[in-house]
Amino acid sequence: MNNPLSFIQAMRNPQAFMQNVAQNNQLMQNPLAKNAMEMFQKGDSRGLQQMAENLCKERGTSADEVKSIIMKQFGMN
Repeated sequence: MNNPLSFIQAMRNPQAFMQNVAQNNQLMQNPLAKNAMEMFQKGDSRGLQQMAENLCKERGTSADEVKSIIMKQFGMN
């Protein structure tokens, strides 16, 4: 999903997007992605939030900074 417009369209139906992700065997071999998908399927939004915050912290940023960058990339600032 390299095309930003495809990403935006996919986000209009997050459940269909996640179903497509789950069917991507290469992606699901990644333990982090697999764990995130399992949390999503269980409805563990707090676990997903904590995972995102931990990933941001590991990379020296914050969830708010990442959100801001993404919003700017899509002209949504």
